[in-house]
Amino acid sequence: MFKKEKRKPLNDPSLIRVKITPQMLDYDRFAARGRSQYLPYVMGFNAAEFTSNSINTDHLGFRYSVDTDGNPISVGTLSKEKYPQVNLLVGASPSLGYGATSDAATVVSRLTAHDPSGTPWLNFAGHCYNSAQELLLYIMHAHRLPKIKNIVIMSGFNTLVMARLPEFIRGELPPFYFCGEYYERFDDIAKENGGEVQDKKLPKWPAETTAVPPIEQTIHLGATESLRCLQQWAHLARGVDAKLTYLMQPLATWVRKPCAEEQSLYDELDQLSRLGTWDTLYGDISDPSVAGSYADILATGCHQLDIPFGNLVTELQQCAEDEWLFVDRAHFTDHGNDIVAKSVQNLLGN
Repeated sequence: MFKKEKRKPLNDPSLIRVKITPQMLDYDRFAARGRSQYLPYVMGFNAAEFTSNSINTDHLGFRYSVDTDGNPISVGTLSKEKYPQVNLLVGASPSLGYGATSDAATVVSRLTAHDPSGTPWLNFAGHCYNSAQELLLYIMHAHRLPKIKNIVIMSGFNTLVMARLPEFIRGELPPFYFCGEYYERFDDIAKENGGEVQDKKLPKWPAETTAVPPIEQTIHLGATESLRCLQQWAHLARGVDAKLTYLMQPLATWVRKPCAEEQSLYDELDQLSRLGTWDTLYGDISDPSVAGSYADILATGCHQLDIPFGNLVTELQQCAEDEWLFVDRAHFTDHGNDIVAKSVQNLLGN
């Protein structure tokens, strides 16, 4: 019998991802569960005081961006005297700049570079965050900020992913990444203290043990949860006289067929994944038709809330087919970050 080939470690020098996206090794370390912060209310946040060539965070876990002079700035280190007004980019890992070769190459830093007013942009994003966590993060740290000019939320995919979880784990409030483990720990505590728990074990995300719901239900639920949070964002933005804009983030499979570099990376990542291929995990929500339906509901809801809406999927569809935009199906190359930043400035009317 033939032995099954052993899966290569993610840092194997023979891998394509190591050869053409070596910065991803820094992100592998950054995203390691042992480095995550476990915080009240938001459950988890970026590793604090993380240092590397590619990504660096302050003592709170906020990633540094750079101002027009190339100086590092972050939520936790900001001088309100030096920076009396800022812009915020809110979201999950694409807004965080996951995949960029440096803090200066993220969407946030490129937004500053392309901002005609020179107003700095702060990185206000969390790895693996959904719409509820994005909102809570702002509520907990708004007191650290000076006057805010723009709040731009670039989000949507993680909330859609969470909308696919089985009903028995969802409950009445939106779930979050790794919530299965969280609930299991609470079950253990309850047992230790004589409490009763369900016999049924909750699934560990994203290895679901039940079939995903119908795609129409997933889209509706994901959009509903995003819009509920946006309603609260609208109140908060008005309270500080900031302009609020919502942008649906682009997923590679929603944008176009992959270029040569992207296809090589995707194929290799599918082989390396311990959880299954991308199509196995997210195939139902990866079709471009899903992006269209999702965007339609979000756009209608934003219009009703009087929030400007932009679809970055359609923006990136204007790029040439051979442009290398993504390091994986959810995160951008440096070139992709710059294209996104220009698109954001265009949608803002700058």
